[in-house]
Amino acid sequence: MEEARKYGSNDSLIKVSNMLFKTLVDQLNVNTAYIAKREYDQMDVINSFNRNKVLVTNDMVVDYKESNCKYVIENDKKIQFFTNLMTHRETKNRSITKQLQAKAFLGVALNSSTGVEFGTLCVADQEEKEFSEEDIKYIRTIGDVLSFIIELDDTYEDVGMLSVPIIPISSSIAILALQGNISSTRGLKISECVLDYVTEKQIDYLIIDLSEMKRNYKEFLDSINRLISSLKLMGIDVMLSGVSPELASVFIYSTSSIEAEYVQCIEKGLDKLGFELREKR
Repeated sequence: MEEARKYGSNDSLIKVSNMLFKTLVDQLNVNTAYIAKREYDQMDVINSFNRNKVLVTNDMVVDYKESNCKYVIENDKKIQFFTNLMTHRETKNRSITKQLQAKAFLGVALNSSTGVEFGTLCVADQEEKEFSEEDIKYIRTIGDVLSFIIELDDTYEDVGMLSVPIIPISSSIAILALQGNISSTRGLKISECVLDYVTEKQIDYLIIDLSEMKRNYKEFLDSINRLISSLKLMGIDVMLSGVSPELASVFIYSTSSIEAEYVQCIEKGLDKLGFELREKR
C-alpha cells in the first residue's frame, strides 16, 4: 500500500481507512479501494489501497465531471455501481475509463451527520463484477464508519480553531487571520467576536486573511458574506488577502458576490493603508 500524503484535518480518516481497506477489498473481492475528496470542480484521491495491480494512486486528481465519483454523488441514493465501465454506454468513452482500465466499480458517498458533502468511498477492479446486495450493504457500513471519522476530524479542528485570531495593528486597523474549516457554527462564533471587537475598539479598517483557510468553501461563503455585509453597514472598510486560486474560482462562480477590496497578501493591504512591515533588527 502506498503511504498516504498528509491531508490536513483528515489524518484520522486516513489512519482508519488504512485499517479498513484490506478488509473491504477482501470482502468484496476487488483489487482497489480509495477515498476521493471533492474539491469544488475536482476529485482528489486522499488515500488508496491496491491489492495487486495499481489502478488508483494517492496523488490522483480528476475533473469532477469526468470522474466516476460524479455518478455516486449525484445519485439520489448516494451509491452507484457498474459491472463494466468499459462497455457501459455512459462510461465507455470517458477519458478516466481509458486511463484506469478498470471495469467493475462501486462507490458510496461520504457525508457528515449534518449532510455536508465530503466525497466518496469507492472500490474498483480490472475484471467485470456483479455486486450483490450484501456487497452494497457492506460498503455502506464502511462508508458510515468513515463518515463518522470525518465528522470527528472536523469537530477536532473546529475546537482547535475556536479562538478568533484578531491582530491589532493600530487604533483603527486590525487583521482577522482565518484558519482551518469554517463551519456554520464557527462562522457565527467568528462573526460575533469580530463585530464585538470592531465596535469596542472603533476599528475603521479590517484585513481578513484567507491564506490558511481549509477547503470547506461552501459554508465559508455564506459566513464571510454575512460578516462583510455587517462590517460595511457599520462603516468599516474590508480587504481580503491571501485568496488562493481554488477560492478565487469559488468566488467567480458563486451566485452571491463578496463586496470587498482584494489584495495579494497582508503586507500589500497594510501598504495601501500607509503601513509598512519591517524586519526587526
